[in-house]
Amino acid sequence: MSLQPPAALGRVGPYELLVEIGCGGMASVFLARPMDGRVGSGLVAVKRLHKHLATDRVFVSMLVDEARLASAIRHDNVVRVHELGFEAGAPYIVMDYVEGASLADLTFALLDAGRAFDVRMALRISLDTLAGLHAAHELRDETGRPLGIVHRDVSPQNLLIGCDGRTRLTDFGVAKAQDRVQVTQVDEVKGKLSYLAPERIDKRRICTAQSDVFSMAIVLWECIAGRRLFAGDSTVDTLAAVMARPIPSLRDLGAAIPLPVDDVIARALSRDLDTRFSTAADFASALERSGGPLLVGTHAEVGRLMEAFAGLRMAERHSQIRLAVAKDDVVELLRASGLPDRESLTGERLTPELLLSLAPPAPAGGTLEMVSFRPARRWRWIAGAGLGGLTLGAAVMAGVAYRRVGPIVPLVAAAPSFAAPAPSVVAEPVRSSRWVRVTLPVVAVRVTFDEVERELTPPSDTVSFELEPERGTRHRLTAQAADGTRAMATVVEADGIASLEGTVTRAAPVASPVRRIAVPAGTVKNGFTKLR
Repeated sequence: MSLQPPAALGRVGPYELLVEIGCGGMASVFLARPMDGRVGSGLVAVKRLHKHLATDRVFVSMLVDEARLASAIRHDNVVRVHELGFEAGAPYIVMDYVEGASLADLTFALLDAGRAFDVRMALRISLDTLAGLHAAHELRDETGRPLGIVHRDVSPQNLLIGCDGRTRLTDFGVAKAQDRVQVTQVDEVKGKLSYLAPERIDKRRICTAQSDVFSMAIVLWECIAGRRLFAGDSTVDTLAAVMARPIPSLRDLGAAIPLPVDDVIARALSRDLDTRFSTAADFASALERSGGPLLVGTHAEVGRLMEAFAGLRMAERHSQIRLAVAKDDVVELLRASGLPDRESLTGERLTPELLLSLAPPAPAGGTLEMVSFRPARRWRWIAGAGLGGLTLGAAVMAGVAYRRVGPIVPLVAAAPSFAAPAPSVVAEPVRSSRWVRVTLPVVAVRVTFDEVERELTPPSDTVSFELEPERGTRHRLTAQAADGTRAMATVVEADGIASLEGTVTRAAPVASPVRRIAVPAGTVKNGFTKLR
């Protein structure tokens, strides 16, 4: 990105535009400073529609929706919107600015190097996002009435990670709320297709907080797996994958995570709404309980990775600010924004050696292709090249005291180690046991796998069993639903996943014996019984 003087960008309302920091499908985002002190004296981000969309009623309504909904949510993990304004009849929104990048940008760099997120970092990012989602889902108006906000576009592109290590949720432009301005048509689906929940595209066509839970579970799964979960060559292929493609567990792919965490993610990815977590808070609580404090990373650790990834990019952006702002004003502007002066900072290059210490290799097991997260026409980001960032948003920075982090230290060494079953497609020594994942024909409360019986609390449509190496690959399965219905079938195991073979035999609940009430013998007269 070429360096531009302020005259090339001009003003929008009372905000002086300094640097263009993002350009998306419907809008551009600019780094700006307020000239009237209405939101303080620090840097802000200004988002406005492209000129050819500025008079389009649909896109204008989406921008108004985003401003109205996001401004009502006051949470550290949600991008805060300060103002909705109009310049020459075209709308713009003003948000807090953060130094960092989107989860998608960071994922691209890791994927290019064949790496995936360390489980601890992936869980920290997910817990931050789930906290922001729950705040949006639970938002009420001044009378206490739930607003019914559902984000509908939870994806790596809309998760912003600051150099402080905190993740923020942004872009409520396609969010659903009970009284939103722009109403989606009955046959219209909004959001990125590969992150849609199945109930949004099948005949149910519903969208609830559980839909956002499913989308966030996809994001978490992909961070740890280092590959796409639902990706097709066409729209039809992608939608078909969302609806019916088997979802392998992360341990089946070779990821080193404990079984309880794997099961929690599998439950969040359940296509059955009775099995999936009801709220984002429930999903977050289950992740924390299953992993324990040692498996959840800190903001400082995530901040080290983000500083290594975006440090040079942010230093370049500071150079652009210096060209657009008087020299005496730069120090005060950065101080008011809670940002370090990066003039003398060189940042850390995202080198293969650094990745070895920050991110493990992507699991190599399973049959899913290693599909890139990168859009087909997107230019390839070069780590350390000093290019301008493409982050399409901003995040909460008020009150956050920023400090330059110290040298990067290995994080994987400090994380607990969990041995995952190696995928069968990779040559390995003989193991003492193996794990198999079973997709059940019903949402079950009790499962019998051969002679092993297990209670499922809460009910689930998937379960894992540990088998001895000498056991065969054909097994008898009985799953009992909460109403007593039993489903019996034969399953065949392949690559750690057991699939149904043939038909499923269903047995109705066993009827309880009818209790007969003894009627005393006698004669009835005028409604009274006279005993003999």
